[in-house]
Amino acid sequence: MTDIFEDWKKKENHQGQLFITDGVIDQDLWRSSNSKVMFLLKEAYDSKRHSGTWDLTKLIKRRGVSGRTFKPMAQWAYGVQNLLEGKGIAPYVDNSSDVKQSLLSSSIVNLKKSSGKKASSNADLLNYVNEDWDLLYSQIKTISPRVVICGKTWSLITNKLPNKKKITDRAYISENIIYINFWHPSNRSSNLMSYYALCAITEMALNEASKYEL
Repeated sequence: MTDIFEDWKKKENHQGQLFITDGVIDQDLWRSSNSKVMFLLKEAYDSKRHSGTWDLTKLIKRRGVSGRTFKPMAQWAYGVQNLLEGKGIAPYVDNSSDVKQSLLSSSIVNLKKSSGKKASSNADLLNYVNEDWDLLYSQIKTISPRVVICGKTWSLITNKLPNKKKITDRAYISENIIYINFWHPSNRSSNLMSYYALCAITEMALNEASKYEL
């Protein structure tokens, strides 16, 4: 993905700004997994740096299952990967070696790669989606997940996806990838409730998606 980021950083809307790369968290774990899960989130930000570049996947590797975003991501990845492996809804686990492995074997893509804020407006985010969609969609297709968990980003990409079909409530399929319209990992509901809500939505989606070519 290095080449695509080099082109991305050169775009006018990113020049001179801190550019935060993302993608597959652990390449070896990703390649060996048949249960590929992607988190499609809004943006990363850095309150101290305003130029240069750093990589979000390296930060996740260092911090692991922690914080208001990465910990729920790990739990959600664990649940969805179990579903993709045909094991049904696994009981909620707060943290374990398996939960950490699930986080590291997933991927993360932010819609806005530079000028990140704690909370950008949807209008600002949509401008970045419109400006960068060819590169964003190329990144998604190159990573090639089976399930994309949209962390409050679905409304920003829904009109961009080709051959999109609604398969269940809050679940869609486009080009053999399932997209789940869900909350951001740092939402204020309990981690346990978010986990079971996502697993229930995903289980229904996978059952329905069996009718499609996947």
